Amino acid sequence: MTDKVLIAGVGNSPFGKLTGRTPLDLEVEAAVKAMEDAGLNPQDVDGLVTDPGPAQGIVNGITPHYLALGQLLGLDPSYTGSEILGGAGSVAIIQRAVMAIEAGLCSVCLCVYGDAPLSSPGSFDYARGDEAAYGLFGAAGMHALAANRHQHLWGTSEDHFAEVAIAARAHAVRNPGAQLQDPLTLEDYRESRYIVEPLRRPDCCLVSDGAAAVVVTSAEYRGSLRKPPVEVLGYGQAHSFGTWSSPDHFDSSPAVRCGPATLARAGLAPNDIDVVQLYDCFTIVVLMQLEAYGFCKQGESGSFVEGGRIGPDGDLPVNTSGGLLAEAYGGGMLHVIEAVRQLRNEAESRQITDAETALVSGHGLGMNTHSTLILGK
Repeated sequence: MTDKVLIAGVGNSPFGKLTGRTPLDLEVEAAVKAMEDAGLNPQDVDGLVTDPGPAQGIVNGITPHYLALGQLLGLDPSYTGSEILGGAGSVAIIQRAVMAIEAGLCSVCLCVYGDAPLSSPGSFDYARGDEAAYGLFGAAGMHALAANRHQHLWGTSEDHFAEVAIAARAHAVRNPGAQLQDPLTLEDYRESRYIVEPLRRPDCCLVSDGAAAVVVTSAEYRGSLRKPPVEVLGYGQAHSFGTWSSPDHFDSSPAVRCGPATLARAGLAPNDIDVVQLYDCFTIVVLMQLEAYGFCKQGESGSFVEGGRIGPDGDLPVNTSGGLLAEAYGGGMLHVIEAVRQLRNEAESRQITDAETALVSGHGLGMNTHSTLILGK
């Protein structure tokens, strides 16, 4: 990347159970806020890429989503499209915007995630192939198998999963926009019910209605933006098209290939990263990514997170807004927004001192997709 691409603006709607509001309504709100944050208007936008989320993108299909949203925003872009990569989609659409700008296809690209799965029953409980006959539905069963595998291979305990959940809640307490505001103790965790053993309720992400948007621009806009921009230093993806019936499917994730390669493109190592926002649909995914990105060795993530290490006062605060586990389910876009706010020094009581670099990840579908974004001041 010879000429840096910028994140110029961010914005989001409320998150939670937003009865009476459609996904498109929420997406328009987030998009308008992101454009206002950048000091730009719809006439400046010549690119639109979207992540339609599970209810719009997987259950109902896109018809197409970018067209419906673009019409409501009054856009006539030169470049457009939608991505369906599950939880890797939001980071992926920002990467797509960066590539489009680098290729000269557009200069101001609006990236929007939005959905209302909490108001759309069935969004997350769809059958998982023939194994549904034996009870395998949705994402929780899939990731419970991954958690079982990690326990078997590396001796990871449920208390290690608890460390991730407790840290997420401790971060969320400092975020007035988070859905879960009460601290979580180890005793609380141990008393919570199983969703799919060994994953308990605090191990599983929230389900939320809401939308979030990011404005990506070429470097030529640097001097005309409302707020200091954040630079895109590197990006990457890796995918595995294996299935849960493959013997080694849960031994690792595509993050093992994607993470180190993206850090190398940015010219950085794990210890150069100040802000870490890891996709956290389930606590086991955080542990696996800590290993994949090189923050600790394979099999050592359980002991690595002990003692509040990834909490607000730890050596490596992870998901400083509370993440999917405690802030809200935002498809991964809220992770990007939190990273931008940290680098702008706008994170208030949860601000990481002297934050200059950030890593954001996305993880999706049946542990098949992964995306990484490296940002800097």
